[in-house]
Amino acid sequence: MIPWILLAVLAALVLLAMFLRLGVAAGYDQSGGWVKLRLGPKWISLYPRKKDPDKEAQKREKKQRKAEKKAQKNRDKPPKEKPKPTLGGALDLALDLLPAVRAAAGKFRRALQIDHLTLELTWSEPDPADAAIHYGRAWGVIEALLAFVEANFVLKDRQVALYLDYQLEKPRLYVRAALSLTVAQLLGIGLPLGVAALKTLWNHRKETKAAAAASAAQQKGEPSNGK
Repeated sequence: MIPWILLAVLAALVLLAMFLRLGVAAGYDQSGGWVKLRLGPKWISLYPRKKDPDKEAQKREKKQRKAEKKAQKNRDKPPKEKPKPTLGGALDLALDLLPAVRAAAGKFRRALQIDHLTLELTWSEPDPADAAIHYGRAWGVIEALLAFVEANFVLKDRQVALYLDYQLEKPRLYVRAALSLTVAQLLGIGLPLGVAALKTLWNHRKETKAAAAASAAQQKGEPSNGK
């Protein structure tokens, strides 16, 4: 009886994790910008980060020891020349991967949800006439931006405002956006892309090896297979 209960609890935890939302939020105002990572209900600050001097010193020492150990290990070994990929081969690989990347990008665009978007712009210029003209143009740009966002993404909540203030020395901007998608959606996008990428890389490697073998055979004066 207990194993079934454990399996049920495990299945519930997996389902809960699959529908856990992952996301990122970013903002900018006069004091600077910030970026946070969302893991379910928890937010982790990515930028700006508070640096701990002791931890930074430990990281530098660890990195230095690792570099010294690697240098000591490779000191007596002759350097191996690795074949450099040609530009043509890289372009062929990129073209082969393009359909999978395009499909993943389309799925990502449909899955990504904009939980909140705030945009507040206060326009100001020394010349009142120029300020009024540019204020109208700014509204046109904002409306075009919102039309693009609403046509391509799911936008749950938005707060957009544009003000005109002749007393300010320069315009002020405040932007905040939070985007998210579920773990299940992310896996549904990433797994097919990963499988397609591995398959393409494998086929590309086989073709490269076959071409290299044929070229080596021609240089030795040997006929290639089937020719």
